[in-house]
Amino acid sequence: MNQPLFVSQPYSLEYEHFRQQGYVVQQLAKNLERFRANEALVFDFERPFQTADLYARCDIVATDQVTGTVDIYEVKATASVKEDHYDDVAFQRLTAERAGFSVGRCYVITMNSEFVRRGDIDPEAILVVTDVTNDVEARMEATARQAKDAMGYLKKAPTPSLAEYCLDKKLDCEFLKLHFPALPDYTVFDITFLKHEKRRQLLARGIVAVTDVPDDFPLSDKQRIQITVARSGEPIIDHEQIARRIDSWKYPLHFLDYETFGYAIPQFEGVKPFQQMCFQYSLHMIDYPGAEMRHSYFLSRGDGDPPRAMAASLKDAMSGGIGTVFVWHEVFEKGRNSEMAEMFPEFAEFFNEVNESTVDLMKIFSDYLYVHPDFKGRSSIKKVLPVIVPEMSYASLGIGDGMTATISWYRAVKWEAMDAETRQKVFDDLEKYCELDTLAMVEIFNKLQYVVTKATAQLN
Repeated sequence: MNQPLFVSQPYSLEYEHFRQQGYVVQQLAKNLERFRANEALVFDFERPFQTADLYARCDIVATDQVTGTVDIYEVKATASVKEDHYDDVAFQRLTAERAGFSVGRCYVITMNSEFVRRGDIDPEAILVVTDVTNDVEARMEATARQAKDAMGYLKKAPTPSLAEYCLDKKLDCEFLKLHFPALPDYTVFDITFLKHEKRRQLLARGIVAVTDVPDDFPLSDKQRIQITVARSGEPIIDHEQIARRIDSWKYPLHFLDYETFGYAIPQFEGVKPFQQMCFQYSLHMIDYPGAEMRHSYFLSRGDGDPPRAMAASLKDAMSGGIGTVFVWHEVFEKGRNSEMAEMFPEFAEFFNEVNESTVDLMKIFSDYLYVHPDFKGRSSIKKVLPVIVPEMSYASLGIGDGMTATISWYRAVKWEAMDAETRQKVFDDLEKYCELDTLAMVEIFNKLQYVVTKATAQLN
């Protein structure tokens, strides 16, 4: 090993969750009609192929009893065949052929995104088998070359270079962190929507810190504002525009957040593969200026029809009038509302009205009406909250992020082996987490009102 300081890290909760989904889909695929035992074909699951320097494990291999030809099936817990799937199968075929086998057809098995669960799961209806033989064939030459290059890389350590960062991990890469341990806290990797080529140009010139970006370097207006704020250390606040938006918001005010669960194989009736099914909401309400804040919430315990029960609870909670509905990142909440309007026609009018009344509070920050150096160009609530309302924090919560909330809820409602005390703690932690999301919006809203009022008073 060229880098003995690298040690394997424990799998994340998210990784384990996705891996488990993949395993469940693979088990379901085994029940397809084409894999039923017959005299002509022999089926092997998790079959390995190996040469002196290559190793590949295929999800399903069908061997012709007469010719010995093998067909390769790759099972993916995705809604469609993706580019990297062709590469996966091409490597499996390369390894099998170099191990002396004749490969016939190649297939990828994925989920049918239009499937809606009604009763028991039918493998033939929820799975799609796609013949990718021609696509794999077109990649064989490149795959062989990449395999050869990969073997060469094992013989020498790569040269450390910030400009050659991983697109998906950026600076969160063990190799880069090992060789560049003293990077500034605020770097060009934090510049919002900066194209990779431009970032590489800066890195090639030795420019890493945001504050060192030259004045003549081509940037968008928002990116330039971000640089300006980082250098000054002072926020830029457009009090006039914020005031106009506040004046347009109608009471009663509702601050709404959903928690959702998406899974490859739908776990509940009326749900599609990967659909983000709502199982929880938190709702803080202010009926009129100066009114005492009220709170309503719903959390499914997994029984019955979670999204229908949640929809009924939310409609009842908002029965006093819709007014303005604040969310953070409206695309997500509006999408869930539209789905529930389609799933439950009796609630369609309600959810359509909610969508028409929705305001994305995040846009105050993503539209650069309020820019703070400590945001580092981001506008997520977890980035904005500790700056705007430093006394509030997710740090002490048992569940502190959406992915953990999703997985924890699934385990609490589906794992029979979980004891009652642990299950109840998960539900308690979920209530606290979702409540903080909407309470955070209330406090950010109050802060915006205070900032605008103070600025107006100073002008007068």
